[in-house]
Amino acid sequence: MVLKPIKKKRLFEEIILAIEEYIHEEGIRPGERLPSENQLSTIFEVSKTAVREAMSVLHANGIIEKRTGAGIFLKELHGESIAERVTNNLLERSELQEILEFRRGMEVEAVALAAIRATTQDMEVIQQAHQNLVDAHNDGSLGLEEDYLFHYSIILASHNSIYKDVFDRVSNKFEEVMRISKMQSAKVPGRFVEAYKEHEQILKGLQLKDPKAASEAMRHHLTQNERKIWSHIKSKD
Repeated sequence: MVLKPIKKKRLFEEIILAIEEYIHEEGIRPGERLPSENQLSTIFEVSKTAVREAMSVLHANGIIEKRTGAGIFLKELHGESIAERVTNNLLERSELQEILEFRRGMEVEAVALAAIRATTQDMEVIQQAHQNLVDAHNDGSLGLEEDYLFHYSIILASHNSIYKDVFDRVSNKFEEVMRISKMQSAKVPGRFVEAYKEHEQILKGLQLKDPKAASEAMRHHLTQNERKIWSHIKSKD
């Protein structure tokens, strides 16, 4: 396997995906030992702290076992991928559904207001956020922060202070949903491209100052995202 260093500081979910790829390429089986945290830090060219955070998540989800004096060992996944195991455990199903419903209701209305109220400066910020997301993906990143800022910039462009305040209060939950979506998208060929095209349709509605087009594009984007999430998450009932 030709190892490619991670070119920029990544969040823990990106390191997890890199570790999963390494396990697949090296043919590491359950019960076999993984490289140490120091070795992974060197392989992926990220900080030991970042690797330690990723390994902590893997351990908490029953994916690895740490044996004192022996090292880190892969556990049985029972047919799941590592990304599926982690994302399935990030949020309870009922909580996830509530967040998705709330997000759809707020963002569809906010983008319609933004289409009417966005200033030239607002539009520049939104467009730059979209480009930053494209650049992040081209650099091998999941683009979690960039995607969040794209949606947040639209909330700000609605010039509704209550929308902003509410979004700020639940931002951590929004990020958890985006994290689930991003980790799943990394395993679905072409999903990133589809998402970019959906963002471009949202931008088009905003540029035309067409609230109906903008809200329809946002609804389509969020609905597609929800379908993808539910298609991957297994019921915990």
